[in-house]
Amino acid sequence: MTLGIPGSGATAIILGAFLLKGLQPGPQVFQTSSDIVYSMFASVFVGVVVMCVIGYFATKLMVKVLDLPEVTVSAYVVMLVILGAFAARNNITDVWLVAIFGIAGYLFERFEFPITPLVLGVILGPLAESSFMTTMISYGNDWTVFFTRPVSGPIMLIAILTLLFPVFRRMRQRMKRRIAGRSPGKPIHRRKS
Repeated sequence: MTLGIPGSGATAIILGAFLLKGLQPGPQVFQTSSDIVYSMFASVFVGVVVMCVIGYFATKLMVKVLDLPEVTVSAYVVMLVILGAFAARNNITDVWLVAIFGIAGYLFERFEFPITPLVLGVILGPLAESSFMTTMISYGNDWTVFFTRPVSGPIMLIAILTLLFPVFRRMRQRMKRRIAGRSPGKPIHRRKS
């Protein structure tokens, strides 16, 4: 929370939910949203105790869920998600939003598009936008300040190289395949006339 960088997709979604509740990630989070932070710490401790108790007494019963067909479990999960979306504000628009984002999530999963960067963009986007506007106002709309300052210059260079690295790696792999395809060790067979 102090950096605003979640470690996984699940924590990114949780951080996004906290952002909707007014928590602003960053170094000042303990001063601006201490009630949410300490409530989260307390809920983690309570959750550990409850998980130990439930895990000890109900493990045998909960394992039976794995014996059910996946179609049945998925139907119950979808039903509970729709009920939860509607119950939050008694608004059918929330149900449609759940359906739209569910389809988008399925397509992301189907085409192997990572969801975590998208959630990170939603969380860190407002911070980056406000910082960008502050910089533009401070330096008279001179965007070259991001490349000429002693700290921001190397960081921007590293960011650009990081973005271009997969492209260069893919080009290098294609070149290797082309070179391997016409290696000089292969004999050339010519037809006799």
